Amino acid sequence: MTGSEEILEVLRNIHDLLVPISACFEEQYEKIQRQRFGSKLEELEMLLTTSQRRDIFPLLFDPRRLSQVDIAKEVGTTQSTVSRFISTLLKCGLIERTKDETGTVTYEDKFNLKRLVEAQNERD
Repeated sequence: MTGSEEILEVLRNIHDLLVPISACFEEQYEKIQRQRFGSKLEELEMLLTTSQRRDIFPLLFDPRRLSQVDIAKEVGTTQSTVSRFISTLLKCGLIERTKDETGTVTYEDKFNLKRLVEAQNERD
């Protein structure tokens, strides 16, 4: 086994140990996040009044870095609907507009609300 193969094996072993540990604390983490950002989550839930908005929100943070046009196509709505929803989220301070290293506009979930919304949707 080469040095790099040994390092990869050690990293796999660490990963295999950490995954079950993190699963044990996931519920506690969500509870703490709800306590810290509960009012922001309630504010977001009031904005997620339509299925389109519920579908748009997670796509804002998709690793594919979708444009507003791409999000609109994926959700089956117009680019202006996506744009208005993003503007509302920005005004409420729930997300932040950023740019990646290539200058592409991306959005940051300031309060990790996507994860809380997903967890709540799984329970419903």
